[in-house]
Amino acid sequence: MAQVAEAAPPRLRQPSTVLRATARGGLVNLAGAAVAGLSGLVITWLVAAGLGPRVAGQFFTATTAFLLALAIARLGTPTGLVYWFARLRQEGRHGELRSMLTAALVPVCALSLVFAVAGLVFAESFASAGILRVLAVFLPAAVLMEALLAASRGFGGMRESVLIDKLGRSGTQVVLLAAIVLGWQTGVFTVTVAWALPFLPAALLSAHVVRLRLRRDPPDPDSPSWTQQLRPFWTYTAPRALAGVAQLGLQRLDILLVATLLGFAQAAVYTVATRFVTVGQLISGAIGTAVQPRLATSMSGRDYATASTLYRTTTSWIVLACWPVYLLVALAAPWYLRVFGPEYVTGEAIAVVWVLAAGMLLATACGVVDSVLVMAGRTGWQLYNVAAAFAVNIVVDLLLIPRIGILGAAIGWTAGIAVNNLMPLLQLARVYRLHPIGRATLKAMALSGLCCGLIPGVAALAGEAALAVAIGGCAVIYPLSAWRARKTLFTTTDT
Repeated sequence: MAQVAEAAPPRLRQPSTVLRATARGGLVNLAGAAVAGLSGLVITWLVAAGLGPRVAGQFFTATTAFLLALAIARLGTPTGLVYWFARLRQEGRHGELRSMLTAALVPVCALSLVFAVAGLVFAESFASAGILRVLAVFLPAAVLMEALLAASRGFGGMRESVLIDKLGRSGTQVVLLAAIVLGWQTGVFTVTVAWALPFLPAALLSAHVVRLRLRRDPPDPDSPSWTQQLRPFWTYTAPRALAGVAQLGLQRLDILLVATLLGFAQAAVYTVATRFVTVGQLISGAIGTAVQPRLATSMSGRDYATASTLYRTTTSWIVLACWPVYLLVALAAPWYLRVFGPEYVTGEAIAVVWVLAAGMLLATACGVVDSVLVMAGRTGWQLYNVAAAFAVNIVVDLLLIPRIGILGAAIGWTAGIAVNNLMPLLQLARVYRLHPIGRATLKAMALSGLCCGLIPGVAALAGEAALAVAIGGCAVIYPLSAWRARKTLFTTTDT
């Protein structure tokens, strides 16, 4: 890999200006991610507590298969649309936006319909045929929603994604599931309908939003047709399509393996024990989504100084927001599991929480490493990285799950997480001389480690009551300490 960082031209914009814009989008997206993360936990609680481990395991396994199908059918278009819309707008080629969007949507819509028909036809071969058919019906809507919201983010706006997906869709899921599970108690089929139905209005609203956005940029008669845009769009996006499948497989396939090798009840326990990871992933994803368009602009313009500032500062934000979640859940693992029901509190489940918390501390310390690599146009590298991580995850899972159960799945996932973050970290450091560690990152690590790790950890030695008091105290001390250190945590200097 050739060294390219030395020839970077002067900065295109002041980092402070870009960072403020990123912060505004990040805060909006972060609020939405917090709601979506809480909604995910509530949905898990409603299903786990309301249906019991075996039936809940069927639901979690089926929705995992749905999300994997979604990852395949969307073909990497969310990242491709953000990249191309940001680039076309930066270069003043606004008239090409419509044709580029069409070039993205035609293959995706066709494949999602093929998947939906296949799901309806072949669902009978599986134990959960009824709920698989429900999910197949709503798959095209979910695919279309994700692609169109990505197009809206390519215009530089985060609000639509937050309102439609993170607040609207997830909030509606919670309301419908709560009404069913706490009221009617009608079983897994109705629960699945309630979970999948909100994708349809979300897709329709997303289409309306993009239509309004495109009205401001009328098509240019001299711009390439959508068929001419197929090659540039998919040359960039195709590696991301494969990487996206492997990425979600890295996050979700272990649930399918646990269900296959150990049964639905153990799949439910494993899902509950690992659900806290989703909260941190949503927070990291919210910040990564907000920074993607600006990373695309700075990296395509070879403005590596701005990219470095964005990378380091957003990493400090991610650490500041995510490390308390992982540290406190690890310290209070029995309490966390007990929320879902006493049947989920086992020594094996507690060990799963500890292993994955350690892995996610490492992942968040790497920041938006994947977004930086992709927005630099290195989708091929990302594909190799995710494929390697996915392979490691699968191999470790198959070796350890039959021997040590769900703990083996946690170890496999953690190994995959490490590979998926450390490989791109080394690539960025070598080629672009970019890394996530600066003064702000170190300050965020120190604050969260002390307030949410060391102090509660020492208190835990004295018993659960002392741990509860320490967590309550840290809930006050931590935000105050972060506020006092705000000049360092939100700095734009590259130190």
